[in-house]
Amino acid sequence: MQNFFQSRLWKVLLVTILITLPIVILSQFGEVFLILVLSVALTMVTKPLIDKMEKQKISRTISILIFYLFVGSIVGVSGFYLFPMLLSQIENISAMMHGEKLDLLISSLVVPLNSILPFIDSTEVSNSIKSAIEGSQGNSLSMASTVMEIILMMVLVPLVTFFLLNDYYKIQKSIIENVPNKYFEMALNMIYKLELQLSKYIRGVVTESFIVTILYTICYSFVGIQYAFLLGIIGGVLNIIPFAGPFIAVIPVIFSSMLQYGDLRMFVPILIINVIVQQLDELFIQPKVYGKILHMHPLVIILAILIGNELLGILGMILAIPMYTIISVTIKETNWGLKNYRITQL
Repeated sequence: MQNFFQSRLWKVLLVTILITLPIVILSQFGEVFLILVLSVALTMVTKPLIDKMEKQKISRTISILIFYLFVGSIVGVSGFYLFPMLLSQIENISAMMHGEKLDLLISSLVVPLNSILPFIDSTEVSNSIKSAIEGSQGNSLSMASTVMEIILMMVLVPLVTFFLLNDYYKIQKSIIENVPNKYFEMALNMIYKLELQLSKYIRGVVTESFIVTILYTICYSFVGIQYAFLLGIIGGVLNIIPFAGPFIAVIPVIFSSMLQYGDLRMFVPILIINVIVQQLDELFIQPKVYGKILHMHPLVIILAILIGNELLGILGMILAIPMYTIISVTIKETNWGLKNYRITQL
């Protein structure tokens, strides 16, 4: 047992636990964790630009403020035109999920099901589906609470991101200063590799999601599906989740088309659109935006997604690949550092 605690394996495990444990603990504080995740992601995406501006003799704080002003102007102008349309689409879908149209839709699904499985109580199934759909929309109090949470997040995320960007190198320096001398080179190398891998991945995710959102929106509009913009955004965001994301994203599209037409006539066109978009994504978009970052075995990706889902649900599935990257880089760099820097004792 004593030999194990002196082994390189134990040292690698210990360093990995020390790095991942704070992330796991923070993940239990839902909203706080989400704010931190979004802020870190935005920091990784925007840091290279801020660094370039700082090299042009513009102070870091002024560089960040200029960037915020530029992005804020684009978001403000875009939001002025797009937000009302998005809000209108959400309200229309919500309104359609009540009354006669919903009853007719449920009946069109339950009647064929009852003919195939006559032992099923069609009335009970209809009531269960209706209750589930209406219940999922929540009451006005919970909706108001959700709106307040979103507004709070829209304020806090840019604020936290500002401080992370402004004090990025100070934070990095304070971390390194607290590392014992014999681990200095190893810690510096690990931080560099983690920053490089995560920043490339996050920038790739943002670019990929944006392109996929546009593709879905154009394709859904082309075949005449209502609320194409909203459904395109859902598809682009869920596309972040490898393998499972596109399958989850297709469900609201099919449901929306059924509310629109009252049957499954758009089922095949929707599947064709998703196959085309996913092929474009895998063959052209991903190789360009990720390069060699995502060379992971499919089984490892699936396992990471399942674990993420078990721990944090949808958020865990989205964070599965970054978390795997952190653990993988930590293990590799710790093992390499212990071997090459000849560290024999912790």
